[in-house]
Amino acid sequence: MIDFKTLESIIINNEKFILTTHVNPDADAIGSEIALYEILNDLGKEVKIINHSDTPYNLKFLDKNNVIEKFNTGFHSKLFDKDDVLVALDFNRSDRMVSMREIFVKSKKLKLCIDHHQDQEDFVDHQFIDTAYSATGHIIYDFIKVTNIVKLNKRIAYPIYAAIMTDTGSFRFEKTTAELHKIASELLSFDITPGEVYDNIYDQSKFSKVTTWPCSGINYT
Repeated sequence: MIDFKTLESIIINNEKFILTTHVNPDADAIGSEIALYEILNDLGKEVKIINHSDTPYNLKFLDKNNVIEKFNTGFHSKLFDKDDVLVALDFNRSDRMVSMREIFVKSKKLKLCIDHHQDQEDFVDHQFIDTAYSATGHIIYDFIKVTNIVKLNKRIAYPIYAAIMTDTGSFRFEKTTAELHKIASELLSFDITPGEVYDNIYDQSKFSKVTTWPCSGINYT
């Protein structure tokens, strides 16, 4: 069970945060980052999202305000010893940060990991990990519900829904429960259209493959 009260205390008692996720991020990774970003923003915190990878084209719709930054050693390095808290989302092994690994691990600032995967590495000060969860976005949802740290709104609900939908295989995988459907129902009540989320994530990806494949065998010389 995750100690949400400790996570709440850390957030309340610090002001500057850096959020990051794993290489080649999926919708749970990006969705969890954006949801936590919105929570921190609603609390008046100073927060940045810095990732090793570019945001995949089909997930850019989750970052409506273009807050996610691609890691640049010269520009971002100093921030990892300046900001108060570093948060790793949707991964639990430091090598999944690739170019950011060394600077993250060596930082003397408080480091957190929020995740639902197995075989975690001890590279942070506090682990908020539970493999029983369907998605990291699911953890973010429960954090809000248990602590009432902020009021759930569409800006937070939308990326959480995308996170849960994708990591459950559109609500087909084993961890899809009756309770999870209740959570999805609440998220959808914030004027979220399931088909819109699905189409943004999957149809754009398929379109990209279809449009690039026929050109692969063409000789332009």
